[in-house]
Amino acid sequence: MPILKIGKPNIDRREERMKKYGLLTKQKVETSILVTDGIGTDIMQGAAVGVAAMAVGLIGAWSLSCLVAGVITAGGPMALVSSWFNAVSGF
Repeated sequence: MPILKIGKPNIDRREERMKKYGLLTKQKVETSILVTDGIGTDIMQGAAVGVAAMAVGLIGAWSLSCLVAGVITAGGPMALVSSWFNAVSGF
């Protein structure tokens, strides 16, 4: 009966050959990763939503004041509408 010889797996022999012939090298890789929790991003998102809401509110107030000024200048809402149609149609 033949005697079975148990050796190292092929992976270990391959690593040994690579080390022997200088093909296996180790490299040190340094990374700089900034890890933040969700609190800072939530605050920034809330601030952005607040600024956007303020801008929308200011634009709305400005447009309403312009509409009121136009109604007052034209002499009433019906006069404003008829003046707008006259301006658009060119008559």
